[in-house]
Formats: sequence, structure tokens, C-alpha cells
Amino acid sequence: MFTPYIDKARGLRYGVLGDALGFNPNRRFPNLDKILPLPPADLPPWDGQRKSLLDAAMGVRPPPAIPQPSAASLSKEPYFLAADYALHPAGLHSDAPAAPFSAYWQPAGGQGVIQPARLFRQDEEFPHFSVSDAAGKVSYGPVTWEQCLTLRHNHGAVEPRAVHGVLREVALPEPWLSCACEQACPVSGVWQPWVVADHPLQAIVNQYWRQAWLAQGAPFPRPRRDWLLDLPDEDVTWHLMDASVGFPG
Repeated sequence: MFTPYIDKARGLRYGVLGDALGFNPNRRFPNLDKILPLPPADLPPWDGQRKSLLDAAMGVRPPPAIPQPSAASLSKEPYFLAADYALHPAGLHSDAPAAPFSAYWQPAGGQGVIQPARLFRQDEEFPHFSVSDAAGKVSYGPVTWEQCLTLRHNHGAVEPRAVHGVLREVALPEPWLSCACEQACPVSGVWQPWVVADHPLQAIVNQYWRQAWLAQGAPFPRPRRDWLLDLPDEDVTWHLMDASVGFPG
């Protein structure tokens, strides 16, 4: 009778990961290949500690980028806005004499009024302005206002986001490498795919669970082939997030 081979070393590691998923089913281990490469590849050394195994398999992120000062962050209320946020027109307009709810508002475009967005409290009166009509006649009165949303802004930094405890913070490697999809991986490590912030698929690409631990010379995953996304290769850039080969210390 044939007796199947039982890989106890791999079984032990799978057991640790399984227990972690049982405790928190929302956890993801995008860098599993770093600690559990498929046979017949040899297993990398492990100190037997649960934490070191989970840390090596979990996603990574760099320290938060330092916000760059903006004109709004250097202003005082009601024009002040923290440097790590930006304003984005929401497309919601109001002709009411006062703010219908607390938010940042600015005069809607096309009225000849240039005024930075400012914070209005609910029921706070909107100011009046002098505006010109199509005939060039100037009148003083109310204008249409547009709401602006406050969106977190990190100036394009590659920073995958997740709830606390799901990602391990690491210092960015030096030099920090970026590669196109068609290139071969130049350095073994954890790589993060990324698209520009205004890309229509950024919400499903710029995620920590898209990370991959790749060995030097390996091909990068392709969006259409490996993710089944209608996303051209040239839209995606891979960034080296962690070049450590062994388990975290």
C-alpha cells in the first residue's frame, strides 16, 4: 500500500496561518510565497515563532508620507484645510441663501467669481458678489454655490491602506525601485502594483492584497492574464516595498 508523504514542516506553517485566519477571516497573506514556496522548493529557515511567520506573510506599507504644506493648510479658518487633505468638487449645487449643511463650499464655475472654498456651518449665510451677465451688466447679489468634498491626499505616495494590524510597517528600501509589467523582477522582495490616483480601477488595484513576493528574475503578474482585469499593462507600475529576504527580526 502506498503511503503518502506528509510534509510536517509545511503542515506546521499552514497550521499557524490557518489559526490566524480562524481568529480573523479578513486577514490576507499576499506574501505567502516568501515563507511557503510550493514544493519542491526548499522552505526558508524559520525560528518557530508565530509572530515572525505571520509578519513575513502579511502585507507591508511604508511609514506615512509627511504632508506637504498647501495654500489652504497655511490659511486660517474658515479657509483652513489640513495639508493631508485636498478639496474636490462634489457636483452638488445650491442656490439657497445659506449653507444647507456644514461643508466646504465655493462659488460654482461659469459665474465670473473667483473665490477659494471655505467652510460654512449649517444655516450660515452665503455672501453676495458682484457678477456680470451676458450683456455685461454688473449686479450685486447671490450666486450659485458648489459643495467640495475633503479627500485624503498623500501627493501620489505609494501607500496601501488597511485597518490597523493587517499591514506591517517597513522602511522603503534604498534605492526604491519601480518597474513596468513587462520587465523581469530585478530584486527579490515584496512588490506592490499601483495605478495613478484618478485611474478608474485604482480602488481594486492599489490594495495591499495585490502585493506579491517575487524572486529576482521572475515575471511580474499581468492584469489581464493573472487578475482577469481589463487593464493595460502600461497602466500598472510595480514598486519595491521590502527587499528583506529572511524573516522579519
